[in-house]
Amino acid sequence: MQLQRATSMAARGFYPPAGVCRSLASAAVLLLSACSSMSSVSSLEFAQPEQGWGTSLRAEHPLVGRIWESSTGKFLDRSELMAALESKRFVLLGEKHDNPDHHALQLEVIAHFIDSGSLSGLSFEMLTSAMTPRLRTLASRTFDNPQALAQYLEWDDEGWDWDFYGPMVWEAYRSKVRISAANISRSEMSVLYAQELPVAEGVIDLEGQALLRADIDVSHCGLLPESQFDAMVRVQQGRDQSMARSLLSHERDEGTGVLVAGKYHVRQDIGVPNYLLAQDESLSRREVASLAFLEVAGGEVSPESYLEQSGAHLSYDYLWFTPALSDKDYCAGFGANSNE
Repeated sequence: MQLQRATSMAARGFYPPAGVCRSLASAAVLLLSACSSMSSVSSLEFAQPEQGWGTSLRAEHPLVGRIWESSTGKFLDRSELMAALESKRFVLLGEKHDNPDHHALQLEVIAHFIDSGSLSGLSFEMLTSAMTPRLRTLASRTFDNPQALAQYLEWDDEGWDWDFYGPMVWEAYRSKVRISAANISRSEMSVLYAQELPVAEGVIDLEGQALLRADIDVSHCGLLPESQFDAMVRVQQGRDQSMARSLLSHERDEGTGVLVAGKYHVRQDIGVPNYLLAQDESLSRREVASLAFLEVAGGEVSPESYLEQSGAHLSYDYLWFTPALSDKDYCAGFGANSNE
């Protein structure tokens, strides 16, 4: 049994965009950019999970801290997961943007690759193509502290809490790992929104397209006119296509390319892996690992219940369960049917 969509869209990483947080007009441009500042969590301790979770809701849930491998239906320990990821050309780390534990675990995975010398590059959804010129100069510049680096990158701290992402960016910079922008700029989003031509036609089948449209509706709390759904799908696909290009740009270096993004983007069935395969015919799906960090849900103790599937592929290869940040209904107060 799958999780009910009523409570799971934000919990699974498909956030109401800025249109829900600000206005539906801006939502049309920002599609699924995830109102990552919806909950004020910057004051929470950014703790490594083994030192204590940064979130507490349902911390005693039996799945918390456990890692599930979808293909085998088995739980893995940390060392087994890392060994499995080391064999991949690409590793996609899917988060719920405002959960500090997800970022602590992402940092753990990234640090493992850095320590082993096998991280070819690190791409961030939180960085747009507009930042590419600055990113190209990082290797020749010296920063005394993470905040100085954030200022140089013109990091959007209002949208993406630097307390969460800064440790990952700083560790990569200090280790001389190439950092890339995975996302398109707002102007590029606007172009995609306005055009009528499809993006990457044929990469996502009709069933997947229908799922994208349905989830766009839910993520906008049922307030978005259906006439805008196709435009939103174009932007979503354009962003996933850009993330795939960013990962492939790391391939001139040996090792594994890693993406940090919202969970919805890293889905095997309808997300970035499909655009990787479309852009590189030599790549096989088994060379791409999708690792989702998931908040546990009350009453759901079976790992399979956290997986979705469109077509032949399950949404994620690996699930790493954490406590939840809150049970907030992001659609409450907007006059929408939040129980859909």
